[in-house]
Amino acid sequence: MKSEGNKFLIVKADEVDLDVRMQMSEIFAEGFTQWLVFFSKDKNVIAKAFAHMFILDQFFVAIANGEIAGVTACTDGTKKSVKLNKKELRKHLGFFKGSMAGTF
Repeated sequence: MKSEGNKFLIVKADEVDLDVRMQMSEIFAEGFTQWLVFFSKDKNVIAKAFAHMFILDQFFVAIANGEIAGVTACTDGTKKSVKLNKKELRKHLGFFKGSMAGTF
């Protein structure tokens, strides 16, 4: 999938042949690390810790030049778009902070 110029291809995240989860998480970390600084000041750590949470069939991604350029969730209000896994959070943030992230 390639886009030319300033064109974007908008597709459901679960229908993309790219590894969208980590790219989505990097975008998430870029936008939210300032509020998640308690857990880590490192955007890469935040991205790895939260990459698991996206329920891909609830997201659309904008693709430009073979990379994810934007992300948005679109739900019907009855399904969640993210689900936190405490085990995964603890793996990247440590037991204490990972447990707290999973609770909040």
